[in-house]
Amino acid sequence: MNRFKHSGAFGDLIYSLALTKYLGGGEYYLHLNQINWIGQHYYGSAPNPFHQGRMTEQDFEFMRLFMQDQNYITKFALLEPKIEVTHNLDRFRSLFVGHPGNYVDIYCKTFNVQDQMIMDQIRNTPWITVKQATVIKDRPVVINRTARWQPNQLPDLWLQWQKMGMEHKAMFVGLPQEYEAFKKSVNWNIPYHETNNMLELAEVIAGSEIFIGNQSMALALAIGLGVNVCCEHRTDLPLARNECFGFDPVKVRYFS
Repeated sequence: MNRFKHSGAFGDLIYSLALTKYLGGGEYYLHLNQINWIGQHYYGSAPNPFHQGRMTEQDFEFMRLFMQDQNYITKFALLEPKIEVTHNLDRFRSLFVGHPGNYVDIYCKTFNVQDQMIMDQIRNTPWITVKQATVIKDRPVVINRTARWQPNQLPDLWLQWQKMGMEHKAMFVGLPQEYEAFKKSVNWNIPYHETNNMLELAEVIAGSEIFIGNQSMALALAIGLGVNVCCEHRTDLPLARNECFGFDPVKVRYFS
């Protein structure tokens, strides 16, 4: 039986599920409280402030129902010393240092899946499911915009969408502080939809007609679910080096 393990963070783990599914799934274990060590070991510095101190038992509980909802995950649990892991998904970081490209491709290459056609298929076939999507009446556009990788100047597309009336069809998911920051920076007066765990968040995104956001856990869920995505990509690197670049160009479009 396959026994996978990962140390997080959320987005990294979600992208790893594409390869996990391709390999036939199995048991999946979360290795707690390793993020700070990972930062020093692989990158020679403390992790991104948004990741410091993760993943905790609270994070595990946040993910638990979502992971159990994936039919290729036979067990989701905390890693214990006695468990013999067959696939240490943290190994992807050796190839990931320097952000050379797409998350899913790097997971594939780490575990010797090298054929480009197969990698394209793994990357562009939805690998996340929910048993029941949550459709919010009159709000088919779901937005999440985090504080990470925001440009110095707000992209014009946000204003264009507002002029088109998209503001009246949208709602925001994520953290309350992200919502308040969004209203101030983008100047859209849209409702906030609270979600209590990753499964609820995935269900809301699955029920949307389009997801708009920057690099985040919510974006990873949207791409994994195969919904239509507009990604506000980071601009400190070329687009081709964005970790979330390279997915189906019909489903995932990028702007800055």
